Amino acid sequence: MFRRLSALAPLVAAPALLMAMPALAATDPGAAPATGPVAAPTQEAVSGLTPAEVRAWLIEMGATVEEPQTIEGQTLLRVNDGSATWLIFFYGCNATGRCQDIQFAASVVADGLSLDRINTWNREQRFVKAYLQPNPAAPTAVLQFDVLLSAGLGVEQLNDPTVVWLELLAGFVESVFAPTNEISAPPPVTLPIN
Repeated sequence: MFRRLSALAPLVAAPALLMAMPALAATDPGAAPATGPVAAPTQEAVSGLTPAEVRAWLIEMGATVEEPQTIEGQTLLRVNDGSATWLIFFYGCNATGRCQDIQFAASVVADGLSLDRINTWNREQRFVKAYLQPNPAAPTAVLQFDVLLSAGLGVEQLNDPTVVWLELLAGFVESVFAPTNEISAPPPVTLPIN
């Protein structure tokens, strides 16, 4: 569903460089610095994203996304991408509902989870971190990936982070269910009693 768009990164930077070129070309390196007032930008870049914007973008990308929910003061989206259900939490939100950063999160319940496996994952993976959460029914791992949002970039700035999230979430699930070299104690032997 999502495809890697990092190849487009130079295209994103190109307009900014082109807009700066006339100013750079007009600057004489030997001239004295300007002392007059600097004109304020005519339009302030929009900072952050709203849950509604993120939801609409995810739906456009093919995900099934519930309406934003606020639970105990925490706004979140519940997302199903066709292979897994996960959440997006919103942080640093202002009065207009624009949030400065988000966190992808998921819970994975599996009998094969152990603290050693979680620690190995965290040691080998840079972006998505996991921790073991107590659960009486079965071991549960919580995965989290924080993304700081940039002003003026819009919802498209979620392309690459979403690809990273989906790839690493799938990688974690695969690693949990893959055979390991972990040594475990053999099952207890019950001897017949005569």
